Amino acid sequence: MGSDEQLGLDLGVPVEQTEWGKWVDPERRKEQVRKFLDRAGLRAIPAKPWSEGAPELAQLDGVVAELFPDLATAMAPKNADMADAFICFLGECFIKFTGAEWIDAPWFGREYSFYDHVNPALQYGFAGAEADTAWGLMKDVAGGNFSRTAGMLRDFADRYAEERADRH
Repeated sequence: MGSDEQLGLDLGVPVEQTEWGKWVDPERRKEQVRKFLDRAGLRAIPAKPWSEGAPELAQLDGVVAELFPDLATAMAPKNADMADAFICFLGECFIKFTGAEWIDAPWFGREYSFYDHVNPALQYGFAGAEADTAWGLMKDVAGGNFSRTAGMLRDFADRYAEERADRH
């Protein structure tokens, strides 16, 4: 057997997926991103971060303001699925442009998380950046402030690109 091959064992015991494993599942997140893009009237996440003043930013500000006029509305149980879809969308933007990855941050209670048993946070792909929880990102965006977060996304994308360039 070559070094790249793995021996598969089926012991007949079902593997219980953790709450985090369920949340971070790429296929689940992909479906949620699609749901938000459809709701926002966008075809896809762009190839590079939205430039300042891009028409899509005004469109996203409007959709976010309508869906989540404040944090309490965003956290309301009836809005849980769309809040999750938006969080997944926002995460994919940061993953694509800043090398971020989702981590399960310490859970400080339901009042500081959109989820009962996990606390998703984005760990950015460059040195010196603090992780941002989904709750913290949503707190900043609620009310229609996507444009401001898009500015942060551009800044972080630049830092990520500079650090990658320095490594090569």
